[in-house]
Amino acid sequence: MLGIMAVVATLLVLGIAVPEDHLFSEEGLLSFLARIRQDLMAHALSFLIITSYWMQHHVIFLFLNHANRAFTWLNFVFLFFVTLIPFATKLMAVYRQDMFVVLIYGLLQVACGGMLSVLWWYANRQNRLMATSIDPKVMRSMTVRILMGPIINLAAVGASLVSVPLALAMFVSVPLLNLSHHRVDSSLRQSEVSGGQVD
Repeated sequence: MLGIMAVVATLLVLGIAVPEDHLFSEEGLLSFLARIRQDLMAHALSFLIITSYWMQHHVIFLFLNHANRAFTWLNFVFLFFVTLIPFATKLMAVYRQDMFVVLIYGLLQVACGGMLSVLWWYANRQNRLMATSIDPKVMRSMTVRILMGPIINLAAVGASLVSVPLALAMFVSVPLLNLSHHRVDSSLRQSEVSGGQVD
């Protein structure tokens, strides 16, 4: 499943067109790079966001003891929304800071983050799929961190109606919040040291 996210992240860069004529001058190249700066910025934003989903998704599976059919279907729904990110990214690059496009992009992030939250909630319900040795504090910390994504993105959707730059800044804040997660990382390291299994 993680391979799918790797493919999606790779597809982002394919949306950036390169001129077929390679004989233009240095000034022409600089002009081209300046012209596609919006494409590069949209690519960087989406790459960060996909990386954030990838990390959280990976941790969920590390804590997972086993999966059933319902969990697998929920996972497919999550991945379906993730595969739409390159399309939404291209819209952002082409239509620049169009409010309606930013609204679509934001709603897609709400859907991705929401489905990730549903995955975590379903796995945790009555501990049916999770390893039994997980510290409840770690579980709560992970729950809060996963829920923050769709909440911030939903707020960004509202903000886009007033200020597109503010909405974009809020989108960036979500992956930045997930650069580290000390409580979860410490739990995983302790499990490795003690020989315990969380997957």
